[in-house]
Amino acid sequence: MKVAFSSDNHLDLNKINVERIMNVQALYLLNASINLYVIAGDLFNDFEKTLTYVRDMQTLLADKVQIRFIAGNHDMAKGVTYEELESDIDPLYLHNKFIDLTPTVRLIGNNGWYDYDFVGDTYTDAQIQQFKQTFWYDRRIQQPVTDKERFNRNMAQIQAQLDAADRRQTVVVSHFVPRSDYIKRFPASNQRLDMANALLGSSKLGKILDNSYTVATVTGHLHLHPAPLKVGNNTYYNAAVGYHTVRVNEWDSDDFMTEWQRRLVILDF
Repeated sequence: MKVAFSSDNHLDLNKINVERIMNVQALYLLNASINLYVIAGDLFNDFEKTLTYVRDMQTLLADKVQIRFIAGNHDMAKGVTYEELESDIDPLYLHNKFIDLTPTVRLIGNNGWYDYDFVGDTYTDAQIQQFKQTFWYDRRIQQPVTDKERFNRNMAQIQAQLDAADRRQTVVVSHFVPRSDYIKRFPASNQRLDMANALLGSSKLGKILDNSYTVATVTGHLHLHPAPLKVGNNTYYNAAVGYHTVRVNEWDSDDFMTEWQRRLVILDF
């Protein structure tokens, strides 16, 4: 089975013509003989728009290509509750679910979260929360638990899914950063930049996966486009497209479709 992964398309922030790009992406997936297309979060700043897009693309592709998605932090900010995010809200929603790609390879999806692990004891939880509520996009997200509680719940879900895979090889897709070596620490003079690392993910996810039968991990969120990294039997991939706006340009290309193709992760099982 041929599986393609993409993340952080940010179609609204990048001012992309949604209907046009959906048709162009669908044609590309068909021509590339992709069997399953997985979106690892951050399509829109609105879960309802993300869900509509995924449903419409699945209708467009019919039974030729399966579509699945998880939610990134931008999708979570509007049009969905925490309880809905943790539910089976739609058959195309892959959070805390799995798909058997072959009899011996299982794909596991989980939105993921963060637990401030990347900054250690440098800042207190109160300092990080103040930064988050003042500057960070995620202040818009409503949740009935703390960030660390949310992270621990999702890690428990991933561990349970890995255990249930019963020694199958696993492929894990999650939105948030899984390794500390992807993170750049900043000196005290750039405290705001350094503190932002607390909200990117956790190295605990990588440790769980490195001690499992996972052979590939695909994430997004980090728009720095790190190269694939092999650790033991597991290879980490980042599928984020990122921003191309008046204020921020993270692309190597001049147009969305070229950048999307460049950042697409395609794995064959």
